[in-house]
Amino acid sequence: MQKKWKKKAIHGFWNRYMLKKIKQDSRRQFQQLGYPSKKLENWKFSSSSHLKKYESESIRDNNLSIEQYNNKYTLCFINGELSQESLNDFFYKDHISISDIETLNDNQVSATSSNFKKEAFFNLGLSTMKTGKYFEFKKGLEFDTPIEIVNLYNKNSKNLRISSFNIFKINEGNNVSIIEKDINQGNDSFNLSLKKFICSDDSTLNHSMIHDDDTGSNYLGYNYYELGRTSFLNIDSINTQSTFNKNFIEVDLNKEGSEAKVNMLNLAKNDQHSDNNILMNHNAEHCTSFQNVRNILDDESTCVFNGKVIVADGAQKTDSNQSNQNLLLSKNATAHSNPQLEIYADDVKCGHGSTTGALDKDSMFYLRARGIDQINANNILIKAFAQEVLEEFVHIANFSEQQLNDWINE
Repeated sequence: MQKKWKKKAIHGFWNRYMLKKIKQDSRRQFQQLGYPSKKLENWKFSSSSHLKKYESESIRDNNLSIEQYNNKYTLCFINGELSQESLNDFFYKDHISISDIETLNDNQVSATSSNFKKEAFFNLGLSTMKTGKYFEFKKGLEFDTPIEIVNLYNKNSKNLRISSFNIFKINEGNNVSIIEKDINQGNDSFNLSLKKFICSDDSTLNHSMIHDDDTGSNYLGYNYYELGRTSFLNIDSINTQSTFNKNFIEVDLNKEGSEAKVNMLNLAKNDQHSDNNILMNHNAEHCTSFQNVRNILDDESTCVFNGKVIVADGAQKTDSNQSNQNLLLSKNATAHSNPQLEIYADDVKCGHGSTTGALDKDSMFYLRARGIDQINANNILIKAFAQEVLEEFVHIANFSEQQLNDWINE
């Protein structure tokens, strides 16, 4: 018994040492890379200079109540750290193993996207995270009710940078839905979110993301997904009122028969900025991926779509499609679209398309000719443009439709 305890203690010490080393190495990498400039392809149309003022601090708030957000299907994170209070009545607590990242071995922690490791802010996030969690879903179980993850950012101080890193393992036979929502309170901040999702063979993951912020905060996300054989991944995202929202999504379709879908709607006004950087790596045969990203821009807002599909040598029977459509409601709004394909196999079906423009004049004329006033005609056409992506949303369609209505009527 003593030997077993001693071995466990040594193992724990070693993992803490390795995590510390990873953070140190990431810090050195960030210092070497420096803040990203517009010379970099991934940052060509997104400035990072305004993010330099934000600094990392420990901002625990044990007295903060989560009662209004908490229910038996909700996990609350406060300033990047999991609230133990939200685990008390959590319905699935006996079906999910939750542990600290420092209990994992080095390979499990560091095995993430090689592309992310070249990103300065990804390294900054790793080097400054206070803690992180590893969630493993019990094999074979289906989770009928979606799990809500509330990321509550409560900032009493100015210029805070809040980093977090969490890993989710979806095991064979699991059917899991996660609805993730950020709630910002207090001052503006720089919220740097790192996540890894491991989707085992024959698993299903629906990951919905809701970004709705009125505090002027900045969101930068790095989301990495590994897909096993015949696994299915669906990502839905709605973004409104974000001053700066940049989201990296990378999916590795590593085994035969896996499928990934991404549906996103971004709504921006004033000088708000949205940037979606999506990479699909087709590494195996008979895999399918689909990207559908729509942006609606008003005033002097801007958006970026960098969508890329790489079909590896030998990844035959790949079926992939990218679609990016941008609706400009103002002459001063700007959309940057860059769909890309890299194909190293010869038996594939891949396509991509991009459109940018104003409301259709013929459609407007048709509606006005039937007695519909200018404002209502505009609203009808805006909703019709968004509807094609909203109807693809699995769990957040109704919520997103209400968000769109509120955004239009502001």
